[in-house]
Amino acid sequence: MSPRRIMESLRTIVVVGSVSIASSGLYAFLVTAGVKIIFDLDDNQSMLWVGVPIFLALLPVHIKLLPKELRKGGFID
Repeated sequence: MSPRRIMESLRTIVVVGSVSIASSGLYAFLVTAGVKIIFDLDDNQSMLWVGVPIFLALLPVHIKLLPKELRKGGFID
C-alpha cells in the first residue's frame, strides 16, 4: 500500500468518525433536552439514562450511512 493511499484512508476514517460522533452527539443532546423538559428530570439522570443510550445507538447508524452522503457532498473521495 502506498503512503498516499494510507493517507487517503486515514483521512476518510477521521472525517467519517468525527462527523458521526458530532451528529450522534447533537441528536442525543436534542432528545435529552426534550425528555428533560417533558419529564422534569435533572441533568445527570437525563444524560445517563437517555443521552448515552441514544448516542450509542446512533453512532453505528451514522458510521454506516454517512460515507455515502459525505461522498456526494465532496468531503471525501
